[in-house]
Amino acid sequence: MRARSLRAAIVPVLVLLGLVALAPDARAAEHRLGLGAFYWRSVNDVSGAGLDEDGFAPTVTYQYVPAGIFRFEGDLEYYPNGFGGSTSASYSPVGFVLVEFGIYAGVGVGVTLADDLSGNVSDPFYVARVGYDFQLIPRLHFDVNANYRANSFKGLKGYDTDSITFGAAARVAF
Repeated sequence: MRARSLRAAIVPVLVLLGLVALAPDARAAEHRLGLGAFYWRSVNDVSGAGLDEDGFAPTVTYQYVPAGIFRFEGDLEYYPNGFGGSTSASYSPVGFVLVEFGIYAGVGVGVTLADDLSGNVSDPFYVARVGYDFQLIPRLHFDVNANYRANSFKGLKGYDTDSITFGAAARVAF
């Protein structure tokens, strides 16, 4: 009877140790924080509505890069003259899920926050992104990318080249 209870206690411990041994190493994950900017241009049908047709938006960016091909990114973009239906200073938080094989690609979703929007927030927008991230020196990464925004997820399929934005960011890994 004692051997049975000892075995009952050892088996779960061995299973737990096996799962821990097979789990990816948490130290392999990397956090990256940085600054960037991107050049944007309005879609033709919004130009002439009193909005800027193009501009630069400074961006604070964070990436979580676990071991493997996926990475997760959060950006906070600032538009001093408005964006996404706003004519006053606005912010856009955007979250991405990216897959990397040298060149990376992925999708994201975001909103625009501004005082002159209904409820101070826009409807969600969707982003398709493709880019290249490379290490300049140890712990310093540089990212160049192209983005396409649409008002619906299905709208990412048929793109208009006049609304593609280009971005660049430098991030420090820690």
